[in-house]
Amino acid sequence: MKNRRVYLKLSRNCVACVMSLAFSLSFLACSDSENVAGGVTDIGNSIARESDTLRYSGVVQDLQGRAVPAARVVAYLDNSKEIVDSLETVADSTGFFKLGPISRISAKGSPRFYAESKGLSGLRGDGLSDVRLDTICIGPHKTVSGKISGATSGYMRIPGTHLRSPIAEDGSFAFDSIPSGYRMDLVYVQDDSAIAHFEFTALESRDTLRLPELSVNGEWLTSNDMPVIADYYGFHYYLPYDYYLPNGDGDPEIKVFLGMGRDVNVLNHDSSVAGNVNYVDGVNGKAVLLEPGQFIDLDTLNPTGGDFTLSLWTKWNGPNGEHQVLFCQRAYWSDSTSRFQWHYEVKSGTFAVMKGMPDYPGAVYFGDSTSVPVGEWAFLVLVSKNHKVSMYVNGEPIAIAGSDGTEFAGGFVPNELNRNVPFRIGGDEIETETWNGVIDEARVESIARSPEWINAMYERLKP
Repeated sequence: MKNRRVYLKLSRNCVACVMSLAFSLSFLACSDSENVAGGVTDIGNSIARESDTLRYSGVVQDLQGRAVPAARVVAYLDNSKEIVDSLETVADSTGFFKLGPISRISAKGSPRFYAESKGLSGLRGDGLSDVRLDTICIGPHKTVSGKISGATSGYMRIPGTHLRSPIAEDGSFAFDSIPSGYRMDLVYVQDDSAIAHFEFTALESRDTLRLPELSVNGEWLTSNDMPVIADYYGFHYYLPYDYYLPNGDGDPEIKVFLGMGRDVNVLNHDSSVAGNVNYVDGVNGKAVLLEPGQFIDLDTLNPTGGDFTLSLWTKWNGPNGEHQVLFCQRAYWSDSTSRFQWHYEVKSGTFAVMKGMPDYPGAVYFGDSTSVPVGEWAFLVLVSKNHKVSMYVNGEPIAIAGSDGTEFAGGFVPNELNRNVPFRIGGDEIETETWNGVIDEARVESIARSPEWINAMYERLKP
């Protein structure tokens, strides 16, 4: 296995399950001829030659670190595509078990250890130590769903189990019930070949896990959104040290976050520095309530060259008879000086994405004035992916105006300009077009965030 960058944060109870016990216990190595109770194979006595085997011992525990007596324990030899052999035993009254002889890692597969008792189950995908006493931790079953980018067929499976889920034409898959586990794998199989895998630990996580869209990167399944998703659902995941996306860490090239502290650059509509900035209580710490004619300045930042995501929390005061800007990239509202704008459009009573004069070809209109609650904190997100824009409020997609709730993405390409123009939040160069509400937690990113990321970010801070 390659070296890995490990994203792992375990609670005290989890540590008790995945670390060795405090005491040590020696047991027989492969060269020992003593006959130790090692269980029976449910496929045949063909696991390996004795000279290529090891014997293992361990203890089955629950999530609270308590021993589980009489648990069923199975060692599966798995080659990622299928189980090729297995060896089974039962733990004693203290949860202790012995298994062996079991093949070392070979072309036949590597051992993975499964335990179950009274409706709880657990899987160790990393194997057990042959020189110390390890644990298998059991817990409630989980449901897992996700999507493989570009996939239209094949299946997903979890090595060390007989579980598999077919991949639908849209790349989606779902498991209704998987064991709790430490360093388990989700393996993408296509044409009888294991293509890539996602390695994760789910012990004290939520019972339902919704993964973001996964992309094949070498032998790994990855997503830029995984840090937020893993934190929200309470699972842990693993990546190789040489894992690469923009900036080397899976981050987008442009990633701006404004927590609305006192370093926010607020200007007046004529680009003079605002003499007064209203800091008020936000959804997380302080927020900014812009005065008419003010905006938050981000200089000539240009995040709209490809995919991008814009988001903020707001407590909106509702329509006021004027256009209200959320984000814009423009010097003025003309073909040659305006690249992009997302705003509340007073004439149509919708939320509009435009690149030039009102009703300019290519404009996309979402929802209506009721799409964003008034006087309540709401999480607004605009995602542009493959030149299609989608709007979300509080984790839910907003339908395109006039589509009867059937369309949620519209084609949009920002204007190509021969000059740099300002990027602003909450207003523009027109004094009357300031956003009518409190703004907090604004983000600008040159990446298309997933619906799962949007939902997790909303759930993280929702009042």
